[in-house]
Amino acid sequence: MTSPRISLVCSTIGRPREFGRLLDSVANSTIAEDVEFIVVDQSDEQECAAVLTSAGLPGPVHAARSPRGVSTGRNAGTQVVTAPVVAYPDDNCWYKPDTLEAVTRILDEQPELAGVSGMQVTEDGQPSMQRWLRRPTTVTRLNFPRTSISSTLFFRTEALPSRAPFDESIGVGAPGLRGAGEDSDLVLRLIAAGHSLSYEPSVQILQDDDRHAITEAFVDKMFKYGVGNGHLWRRHRLSLAQFGYHGARKVVGSAVRDVRGDRVHARADLAYLRGELVGYFGRDR
Repeated sequence: MTSPRISLVCSTIGRPREFGRLLDSVANSTIAEDVEFIVVDQSDEQECAAVLTSAGLPGPVHAARSPRGVSTGRNAGTQVVTAPVVAYPDDNCWYKPDTLEAVTRILDEQPELAGVSGMQVTEDGQPSMQRWLRRPTTVTRLNFPRTSISSTLFFRTEALPSRAPFDESIGVGAPGLRGAGEDSDLVLRLIAAGHSLSYEPSVQILQDDDRHAITEAFVDKMFKYGVGNGHLWRRHRLSLAQFGYHGARKVVGSAVRDVRGDRVHARADLAYLRGELVGYFGRDR
């Protein structure tokens, strides 16, 4: 077997159906035999590890365990990586057949890049989870919220700051309130270290948009996401003007949704804003 060209590290606490869809997309990739897949299953049942074992992927596969927390799991999985390119797909995202090949080709052709980010879209091609820029550009401290998210990021393994690249105090499952931002934190640290990452919206990663199915649980989730984002802004001393702009958009969006009768989503917007203030002023510790 030849050495893999790309390693995929997936940290999960057990969504075997969605995880199986991700594995199917890897099996259908144009470079499936060159993909190393590493799952870090943090569930007691180990269902996703069993799904990986039985999937029959043509490339090397590994199953690992770790304590809870997406960043903790990704760090554990990174220890196993052998490929020169690494990505951290969510267990509920999936790929088009040519996505992984396109990423490796971009990095082969542009050796100055430390990584590349694509655009996350729904199955019908609509932007998913955030307001994505439409044109290729360099990922920067100003545009990272519109050019990157965990499932869209592909890094050169050698560019990572260490074999434990994620801050385990941030992200879903982390202790405390910082429920998001571990991916952006890594991007910002790479930029601060002088690395360059390219945003290529033609590279599309598929994922459903959970904003289309708002529940009461979404309100608490958005609060923790906001805390993580506020912490990110404080930690990296990002633009206060941009921070204020994002907050104003949440206030306006909440008011519009409330008028339209979408009250749960309106509360989620305000919860996110409240979380941002908690994180920014360091009240999350």
